[in-house]
Amino acid sequence: MNTKLKALVIEEHVVIGHGFDRILSDKGHNISTHLNAANEGTKTDEGHTTRSLIKTTGMLIAAPLIALGYVIALPFIGLYHFAKLAHEAYTKRHPTVAGKLKRVGLFARNVGLFLISPFIALAYVIALPFVGITMFAKLALEANNSRHSNC
Repeated sequence: MNTKLKALVIEEHVVIGHGFDRILSDKGHNISTHLNAANEGTKTDEGHTTRSLIKTTGMLIAAPLIALGYVIALPFIGLYHFAKLAHEAYTKRHPTVAGKLKRVGLFARNVGLFLISPFIALAYVIALPFVGITMFAKLALEANNSRHSNC
């Protein structure tokens, strides 16, 4: 993060060495940031760092699983597109066989979906507890923040 102050031109006035919050507050705008909130004594979001930590931890846990899903799925996606292009090229040369090939392709797709459905269900079984814990933690933080903001 670059915190170097720059020369700013606001409404044809050059301002050097001031932050945005100071410039805008001089123009009559009410600015509340983390930097001036500590100086002015206003409350900031206490759960911000906790939420960031939970989100980072969740992404750290999920990243290998997402990568594994891509590694497993990409060859099949490539094979599907290769077969689709081959089918289109063949049906242009042999239009009478196109109907039979379409039925065979539909049957192969249905069989493939039938065979892969247990793995899709397994992915949901693995992922849903993490999603549930994340949502529970988010709701708990929101409830805690709303309770402390009413005091």
